[in-house]
Amino acid sequence: MLAVERCTDAAGAQARRDTLGARGTFVAGGTALQLGWNGAAPDLTLVDVSALPAARGVTRHGDRLRIGAASRLESLRHDPAVRAGAPLLVSACGEIAAIGVRHLATLGGNVGWRYGDALAPLLVLDAGAELADGRVVPLLDVFTQDPLPLVVALWIDTRTARERSVFEKAGHRAAFSPSRLTLAIVDGPDGTRLAAVGAGLAARRLRAAERALQHGGLADACLADLGDPVRARLARRLIEGHLG
Repeated sequence: MLAVERCTDAAGAQARRDTLGARGTFVAGGTALQLGWNGAAPDLTLVDVSALPAARGVTRHGDRLRIGAASRLESLRHDPAVRAGAPLLVSACGEIAAIGVRHLATLGGNVGWRYGDALAPLLVLDAGAELADGRVVPLLDVFTQDPLPLVVALWIDTRTARERSVFEKAGHRAAFSPSRLTLAIVDGPDGTRLAAVGAGLAARRLRAAERALQHGGLADACLADLGDPVRARLARRLIEGHLG
């Protein structure tokens, strides 16, 4: 039987999910969660985090932007602070699903799915993940944990908005089907950062490809990063097309 429980604070939500173990999961909009159900809803307890005060809203803290994980993707597209401080994320949000889905889907849900298109820009922006205990850790470190902890908010350095950035999504139909490859590029004074995600491809930084831009061998580097010849060729073409 599918059940829903609501918690009043982030620490309580994390503790409840920990107690439930494999029988529980976090939910906010629920759009990504349903993709894995294949028909009938599973025997699962959903810990609803959509109304957690700490997970809502967008605030500016000096050069950093704090985006609550319960923020709806469509609202982020139009938020003035996000548009000014994280335009690459805004570009990604506009390419995720249809507008009706974006009114329900949350940034935290896109992250928690592990395959969400927003992950590529978040990784190249070196986003931090605020956890239920208040710690902020590199978002990439969150994916070393299974199950994923509750991400309450994402932190982004707004100075990256001055760097050249690119978001590319390659699929059968750009917004309405899982992407074959979603690629994000940030080209700044300290070098180029690359990240990718896709259907069945967990989000990752393309470290070998980043090094290859300095030393050569991009084709082999993309294959080392992605492990799939088709995706590797696609990534190489996109990178070369934008960076030369």
